[in-house]
Amino acid sequence: MGVLIGGLFFHERLTGAKLGGVFLGLFGVGVLTRAGPVTFDMQLLMGAVACLLATTCYGFAGFLARRWLDQAGGLDSRLSALGSMLGATLFLLPLFGYSVISQPPATWGGWSVWLSLLGLGLGCTAFAYIVYFRLLSSIGPVKSMTTTFLIPLFGVLWGALFLDEPLSMAHIYGGLLIALALWLVLKPAAVKPQMVADR
Repeated sequence: MGVLIGGLFFHERLTGAKLGGVFLGLFGVGVLTRAGPVTFDMQLLMGAVACLLATTCYGFAGFLARRWLDQAGGLDSRLSALGSMLGATLFLLPLFGYSVISQPPATWGGWSVWLSLLGLGLGCTAFAYIVYFRLLSSIGPVKSMTTTFLIPLFGVLWGALFLDEPLSMAHIYGGLLIALALWLVLKPAAVKPQMVADR
């Protein structure tokens, strides 16, 4: 979505290599996760629409955030990360409260659960958002958003390392396809040489 939105609305150069990388990356994620045939029904359609809507919001957010970070005041990446997380927390708080009241959890877990949540919140979200907003400013939205292709790859890796989940050849093939897709999206576009007029 970042590639498409950048090309359609934000004057980003839309090349065949970038488009090919996007579709190859999606195919690689499908191979990696071994997504198989599914029954096409309204539930599947609504889920697909929700996912496309979320990725569309994510695509626009990257370009708009860069505009506010660089072109409209030069916000600090730490301030942007803080605002983003506070906004998300305030948005989700009523939904969290409703779920706790309507379906209270059987247990709130022990200290290990809460420390794990704290580690994920600080390390994998807060710090990651600071880095992400800096990347938006320095290398641009399209290149920054390509990191999302790595999420399934690292999900498989962490599952194998920490949960003893089995690895298969599909994981290797999918990982190679994702790596090739990233290269296609990130490689510099070829610059056509300009003809110098004879004097």
